[in-house]
Amino acid sequence: MVRFWKNIRLVWRDFRKAFMQRGLRVFLSWLVFAVLTALAIGWMDDKAVRFANNFEWGWLTSGRIHTMANIIHKYGDFGFFTLSTAVFFFILGLVKRNPYLKRLAATLLVAGLVSGVGVRVLKICVGRPRPPLVQRGETTAWHLIGPTFKAKWHSYPSGHSASAASGCAVIALALPRLLPVLLVFVGSVGLSRIAYNQHYPTDVLHGIVFGVVVALLCASHLADIRRRIETRARSKKTATD
Repeated sequence: MVRFWKNIRLVWRDFRKAFMQRGLRVFLSWLVFAVLTALAIGWMDDKAVRFANNFEWGWLTSGRIHTMANIIHKYGDFGFFTLSTAVFFFILGLVKRNPYLKRLAATLLVAGLVSGVGVRVLKICVGRPRPPLVQRGETTAWHLIGPTFKAKWHSYPSGHSASAASGCAVIALALPRLLPVLLVFVGSVGLSRIAYNQHYPTDVLHGIVFGVVVALLCASHLADIRRRIETRARSKKTATD
């Protein structure tokens, strides 16, 4: 456990270093992306949510979609996805005596925490209404009242989507072969938040990109470590041959 906490401190140090070097530039890039996409597709937000809540196609009714979304979206939560995957890789690292997997577990925790705090700050500052408020006619989808601590005005961005994206991006950097499965998982969590009537498409899209950005700042060292391991393995194989 002492080494694990040391790994967390190392990951946090790497994140702070990366944030000081390019954090402002990366955040401004995300902000420009968010504004441009909001202007381009933001007009579809309320229509997309209404479509998901009134969808009917044979057996696949809006009620069944809502039930499935209620199950799927929980897997993107920090408490379930991030913690469980971090524990899994940490135990796997202990069993296999693999320090790389332990570092991956520490990176998952740091990325998840940073992403969660960042999203919470954005939710409070922006103050976008959740879809039910708009559907009851109390406000409009782009009526921003931030700062506010009321959960019904915390639609933007999607925390579940950001959590799933940050965790999956970290894993993808460490284990690129899992990328197709991770993409499906992130997409499923994002769509479930729309179908569950808690977020708009732009909330989900911007949450995903935010999570990926945080992961890149936290986990850039993982790709370097993986390349060193692969190079060392190839060198040993060449020497054996």
